[in-house]
Amino acid sequence: MGDKRVRVNEFQRQFWDSANSSKWMSVSAPTSAGKSHIVRVWLEALIESRDDFHAAYIVPTRALIEEVSRELESTLGTRATITTLPWDSRIGTRPHEIFVLTQERLHLLLRQKQDLNFNLIFVDEAQKLADGMRGVLLQRALDEATLRGDPQVVFASPLTSNPELLVDGTDGSGTALLSETVTVNQTLLHVNQRPRQPTLWDMRAFIDGQAVPVGEFDLPARPVPESKRLALVAVALGRSHSGNVVYANRPSDAEKTAGQIADALTDDWAPDQSVLDVIDLIQKTIHPQFLLATYLLRGVAFHYGNLPLLIREAVERLFRDGAIRYLVCTSTLLEGVNLPCQNLFVREPRKGNNTPMSPSDFWNLAGRAGRWGVEFQGNVICVDTDRTGWTQTPIRRERQHITRATDAVERDFVPLLEYIRTETAVSDTTANPLLQSLFGILASTRRRSQSISSLSWLSLTEQEAEAVGQIVDDALAKVHLPSDLQQMHAGISPFALQRLYDYFVQSGERETFELPPPESDAALESYIRAISLCAQYLGADFTNIPGRHFSLALLFIDWMRGRPLSLLVSRRLGWLRRNNREIRLPQEIRQVLTDVEQYARFEGPLYLACYADVLNAAFPVAQDAPAPPNIAMLMELGVSRTTEVSMMGLGLSRTTVVSLAEHVVPDDLDIEACLVWLREHDFDALGFPALISAEIKAALMRAELRQT
Repeated sequence: MGDKRVRVNEFQRQFWDSANSSKWMSVSAPTSAGKSHIVRVWLEALIESRDDFHAAYIVPTRALIEEVSRELESTLGTRATITTLPWDSRIGTRPHEIFVLTQERLHLLLRQKQDLNFNLIFVDEAQKLADGMRGVLLQRALDEATLRGDPQVVFASPLTSNPELLVDGTDGSGTALLSETVTVNQTLLHVNQRPRQPTLWDMRAFIDGQAVPVGEFDLPARPVPESKRLALVAVALGRSHSGNVVYANRPSDAEKTAGQIADALTDDWAPDQSVLDVIDLIQKTIHPQFLLATYLLRGVAFHYGNLPLLIREAVERLFRDGAIRYLVCTSTLLEGVNLPCQNLFVREPRKGNNTPMSPSDFWNLAGRAGRWGVEFQGNVICVDTDRTGWTQTPIRRERQHITRATDAVERDFVPLLEYIRTETAVSDTTANPLLQSLFGILASTRRRSQSISSLSWLSLTEQEAEAVGQIVDDALAKVHLPSDLQQMHAGISPFALQRLYDYFVQSGERETFELPPPESDAALESYIRAISLCAQYLGADFTNIPGRHFSLALLFIDWMRGRPLSLLVSRRLGWLRRNNREIRLPQEIRQVLTDVEQYARFEGPLYLACYADVLNAAFPVAQDAPAPPNIAMLMELGVSRTTEVSMMGLGLSRTTVVSLAEHVVPDDLDIEACLVWLREHDFDALGFPALISAEIKAALMRAELRQT
């Protein structure tokens, strides 16, 4: 790396050597091995050595977009533009660009920038290729990106036994790196109740798979009901210091466990100003009685994926700084969020309601106990291991087999072929949405006149590939739609697109179905109709519960208008009161957060953007007519004006942008104009919560550094 010397561990040296000599690379190492650090250093070296360099850094969640982009900005400074939005107006204006994107945003970027090629694609948490429809979308986006140019592709996954799966069959040199480097001292502990003594518990450490008794401890209260067992163990073993993470299966469990811990902590605890600032933000942007604000007063927080980004980041910062003692998390910890801890408490772990946690996910989770360069000692404390609730009692770290969602074709493609032959009935799509995604990727391949055998990840014989290709060709011959429309929405069955197209043509004129801007008075009726048609023709999972399409349409419109989350919560509570429904405040707030993430930011953009594009194909927009709204962008970001999109391009969260929108009148400010506006206004005087003001100041500081 020029004259600069970098101190690395053995895994990082192996990564560096392999990455500089391989066209395709798949690396697997323990979570705490220091992967993120060496990747940033490697990217820095690549940028310094090339006059022109464009890379895609793919992460599984929006939360990781912000974390990774901030870390890259800190490492790279002004040497590269870090872009997180497919709609950023600066794309293509700098010789060095790194795009930090989820698979959804990568797909949107490839749709919008047909001439964009990458020199490098880095896929973090590559085991997410197994995650159903999102795994298929990631595979499809990777296929598209690699076809456009000749990029280097690097996959990274934790503790997998077969990383070579991701590079087998690829063109060019392929390397699979499996590292055993351990950079932190992790102690695996089992704690269990002593027979006939409910508050006395024994503790065993596992060393090389062998149990060694290490002591006993008392709970601060009787573990009744059973749901208190995890919380009471966490308080007994972790109350003397910060750095405690407690794993909860669901958001509701996280809130309950955090409340139990807060109630069990009987010592004096005085929150500092940083905690009070987060409480103020929560009360003003979500609800004054949101439980997170209450528990923070005791030094306890909960954390799950549906929380607004600015609040999630603030809670994570409090934990890293030691300003709170306990953080109760759901499976967001499995997505690579960098939250190193001293103690990790786990009891009968699941992913969501009923899905057992796989051993690979467990050890990925356990890797948060201690992280390279941050915490060099960590304890993984497994509660109630002698009971039957554990699907597999952990005694030693083991690697697990990695799979891909697309492997469903390879294992048994008969159901998929039957699905295609029957022209992808909506009922079949709803029952098994993965079939539609798999059909889309095969159809996209054939529309490019490529053989099914060209898909390196699909290990079919030539005869099988030819048979599958013929069935797909026969199906596509019945579809009479523009090829680019089918390619843009390759995750939705071409038959479904054709059925919706035919309905439009046969049923009326464009004005009957058009989606107006969200601020239009006609928006609600139009979106109710569109949601119903997406469910009827495209197989969208918008449910058939009476009134549900109305409530989703109202949510979508409020979300795209940039309405604050607190207003969405208030609207829901108001509807419940008017209809004499019981109000359980924590549950209602969680439901609003879930609807925003699942429907407004995932299902909605996927299907309503498709609806709008099929409508444009059926009734082309007149040349002198205003451009229709970009539904995918509006729903992904939750704002409707160019000014607000530009503000997000500066790295501001939706929470901050929505607060600013009350004061920014011009609709069409670009990023530079937004910077001018922010510099000219005293936003401290506008009465924003301290964390919103701090985020604006940080964005201005980053912009000034880029300009120097």
